[in-house]
Amino acid sequence: MSVQITNLSFSYPSSTVRLFEDFSLQFAEGWTCVAGSNGCGKSTLLKLLAGILIPDGGKLSCGPGAGSGAGGSVYCPQECAEMPENLYTAFWSDDNEVRKFFSRLRVTAEMLDRYDSLSGGEKKRVQLACALAEKPAVLLLDEPTNHLDAKTSSMIAAALQEFTGTGIMVSHDRAFTDGLCTRTVFLYNEAASFAGGRDCIAFDSYPCGLSKALELRQSAGESSRGEWEKLNAKASRERERGARLEAQNQKARARLSKKAVDPRDHDTQAKIDVARISGKDRTTGDAKARLETQISRTESERDGVKKALRRKEGFSLSGTDAMKPVVIEETVLQAGSYRLKVPHIEIRRGSKLALTGENGAGKTLFVRHVISRMEQAGRADEMLYLPQEIPEEGRRAVLSAFRALEEDERGEVLSTLYRLGSEPEHLAELRNPAAEKSAALQISPGEMRKLMIALAVQKPLSLLVLDEPTNHMDITSVLALENALAALDCAMIVISHDKAFLEKIAGTNIIAVRAGDSGELRML
Repeated sequence: MSVQITNLSFSYPSSTVRLFEDFSLQFAEGWTCVAGSNGCGKSTLLKLLAGILIPDGGKLSCGPGAGSGAGGSVYCPQECAEMPENLYTAFWSDDNEVRKFFSRLRVTAEMLDRYDSLSGGEKKRVQLACALAEKPAVLLLDEPTNHLDAKTSSMIAAALQEFTGTGIMVSHDRAFTDGLCTRTVFLYNEAASFAGGRDCIAFDSYPCGLSKALELRQSAGESSRGEWEKLNAKASRERERGARLEAQNQKARARLSKKAVDPRDHDTQAKIDVARISGKDRTTGDAKARLETQISRTESERDGVKKALRRKEGFSLSGTDAMKPVVIEETVLQAGSYRLKVPHIEIRRGSKLALTGENGAGKTLFVRHVISRMEQAGRADEMLYLPQEIPEEGRRAVLSAFRALEEDERGEVLSTLYRLGSEPEHLAELRNPAAEKSAALQISPGEMRKLMIALAVQKPLSLLVLDEPTNHMDITSVLALENALAALDCAMIVISHDKAFLEKIAGTNIIAVRAGDSGELRML
């Protein structure tokens, strides 16, 4: 069955701006990826379809039955801390078509009794198995692969391939969505994306996965800007020509004027009368009138083109010429009973290492060792470590550091934030210490990560250590960060499960491999 949205209107009570206005969209069977920048209504759209939010107007048709369950819709949020209500009944069902999803996702009976202690990846597998077991007509997933390693993502993708209904997922994971989705819907705020656009959400639809859709979107944006600029240049040339014709027209009118002619000069006055009657000097005036019509047509054609707005991207580090290499001697690291063998690694200026491997293989253990070595060498100020999650105390410290900057330094940070895909105007209001607590809680995790990066690159750095830097970021920010890091000549270690992201920025791969209580880092 298809999902139909007709003339949807919706705004949050706390907002004076309508998020969706006269918004119509249809989803067919199969998987569709919904992408776009933070704040463009991706999660809101899923919640409206799931019935969690009530629209102000319009109609949504999402499954023949009311509510969730068989024949209706099931919504899986990003968070999976709470145990699914149908976990036990679905897992112990007599229906093999229900139980098969627990087998596909390797959910065991032992996991049911310790749900609270399961890892994030294990909880996500349980959540999705319970959702698929409901046999919904419509399955709604919000960022299903956040924090998951490649093995778990692959397992989930294989299970979702078996879903035969209408699947709609919000995701910025290009590799994951490319393997599942045959369509991409890109949401955007018209006013922020196109010159003269409305301040509400619109969409573009592409018959392909997310990676190809982003390529098509970039190409279309460049094409629209090129077409607009070509028509604008044509209008400018026509206006210049019109100005020249107007000057000639002024001279013609002056020649036909009798004000400067002596009343007794009957011969000259007669010639002027003949010129007026014959229209001999009317040519430039007629040409000017025709040209004004042409200018109006050209400007109308130009204004009919949706000119995609272009934003600057990228940033640079200062003092990179003085970067010192980071040397990690061969060693064995230990955490509890687990031992990780580390080879000799020398990280020089421009070295970009992709650190991959299954969760629990020792990636974080190695990163902590690198940080410890830098601190012991008195080089902590030369390094930025961006962890997966930033605690509240750390968030407040970041905001305090931002407010402590000089005015010009704050301007540079805000400029970098903009180049990383943010709309940083609201950060400029966070200079008031009284707003520290509320501000620390209000800024999204993705925005906080970008603020940390923007602050760090204001000083010379020898090493960037980024642990899952794209988590909590929208696709616009992911692409901006990807392009910026690819252009930096600073050494970096990047832990990420985003294959497309790593392929763009990293030159050397290190994989953490574990077998029981022993593991090692392998240079590839």
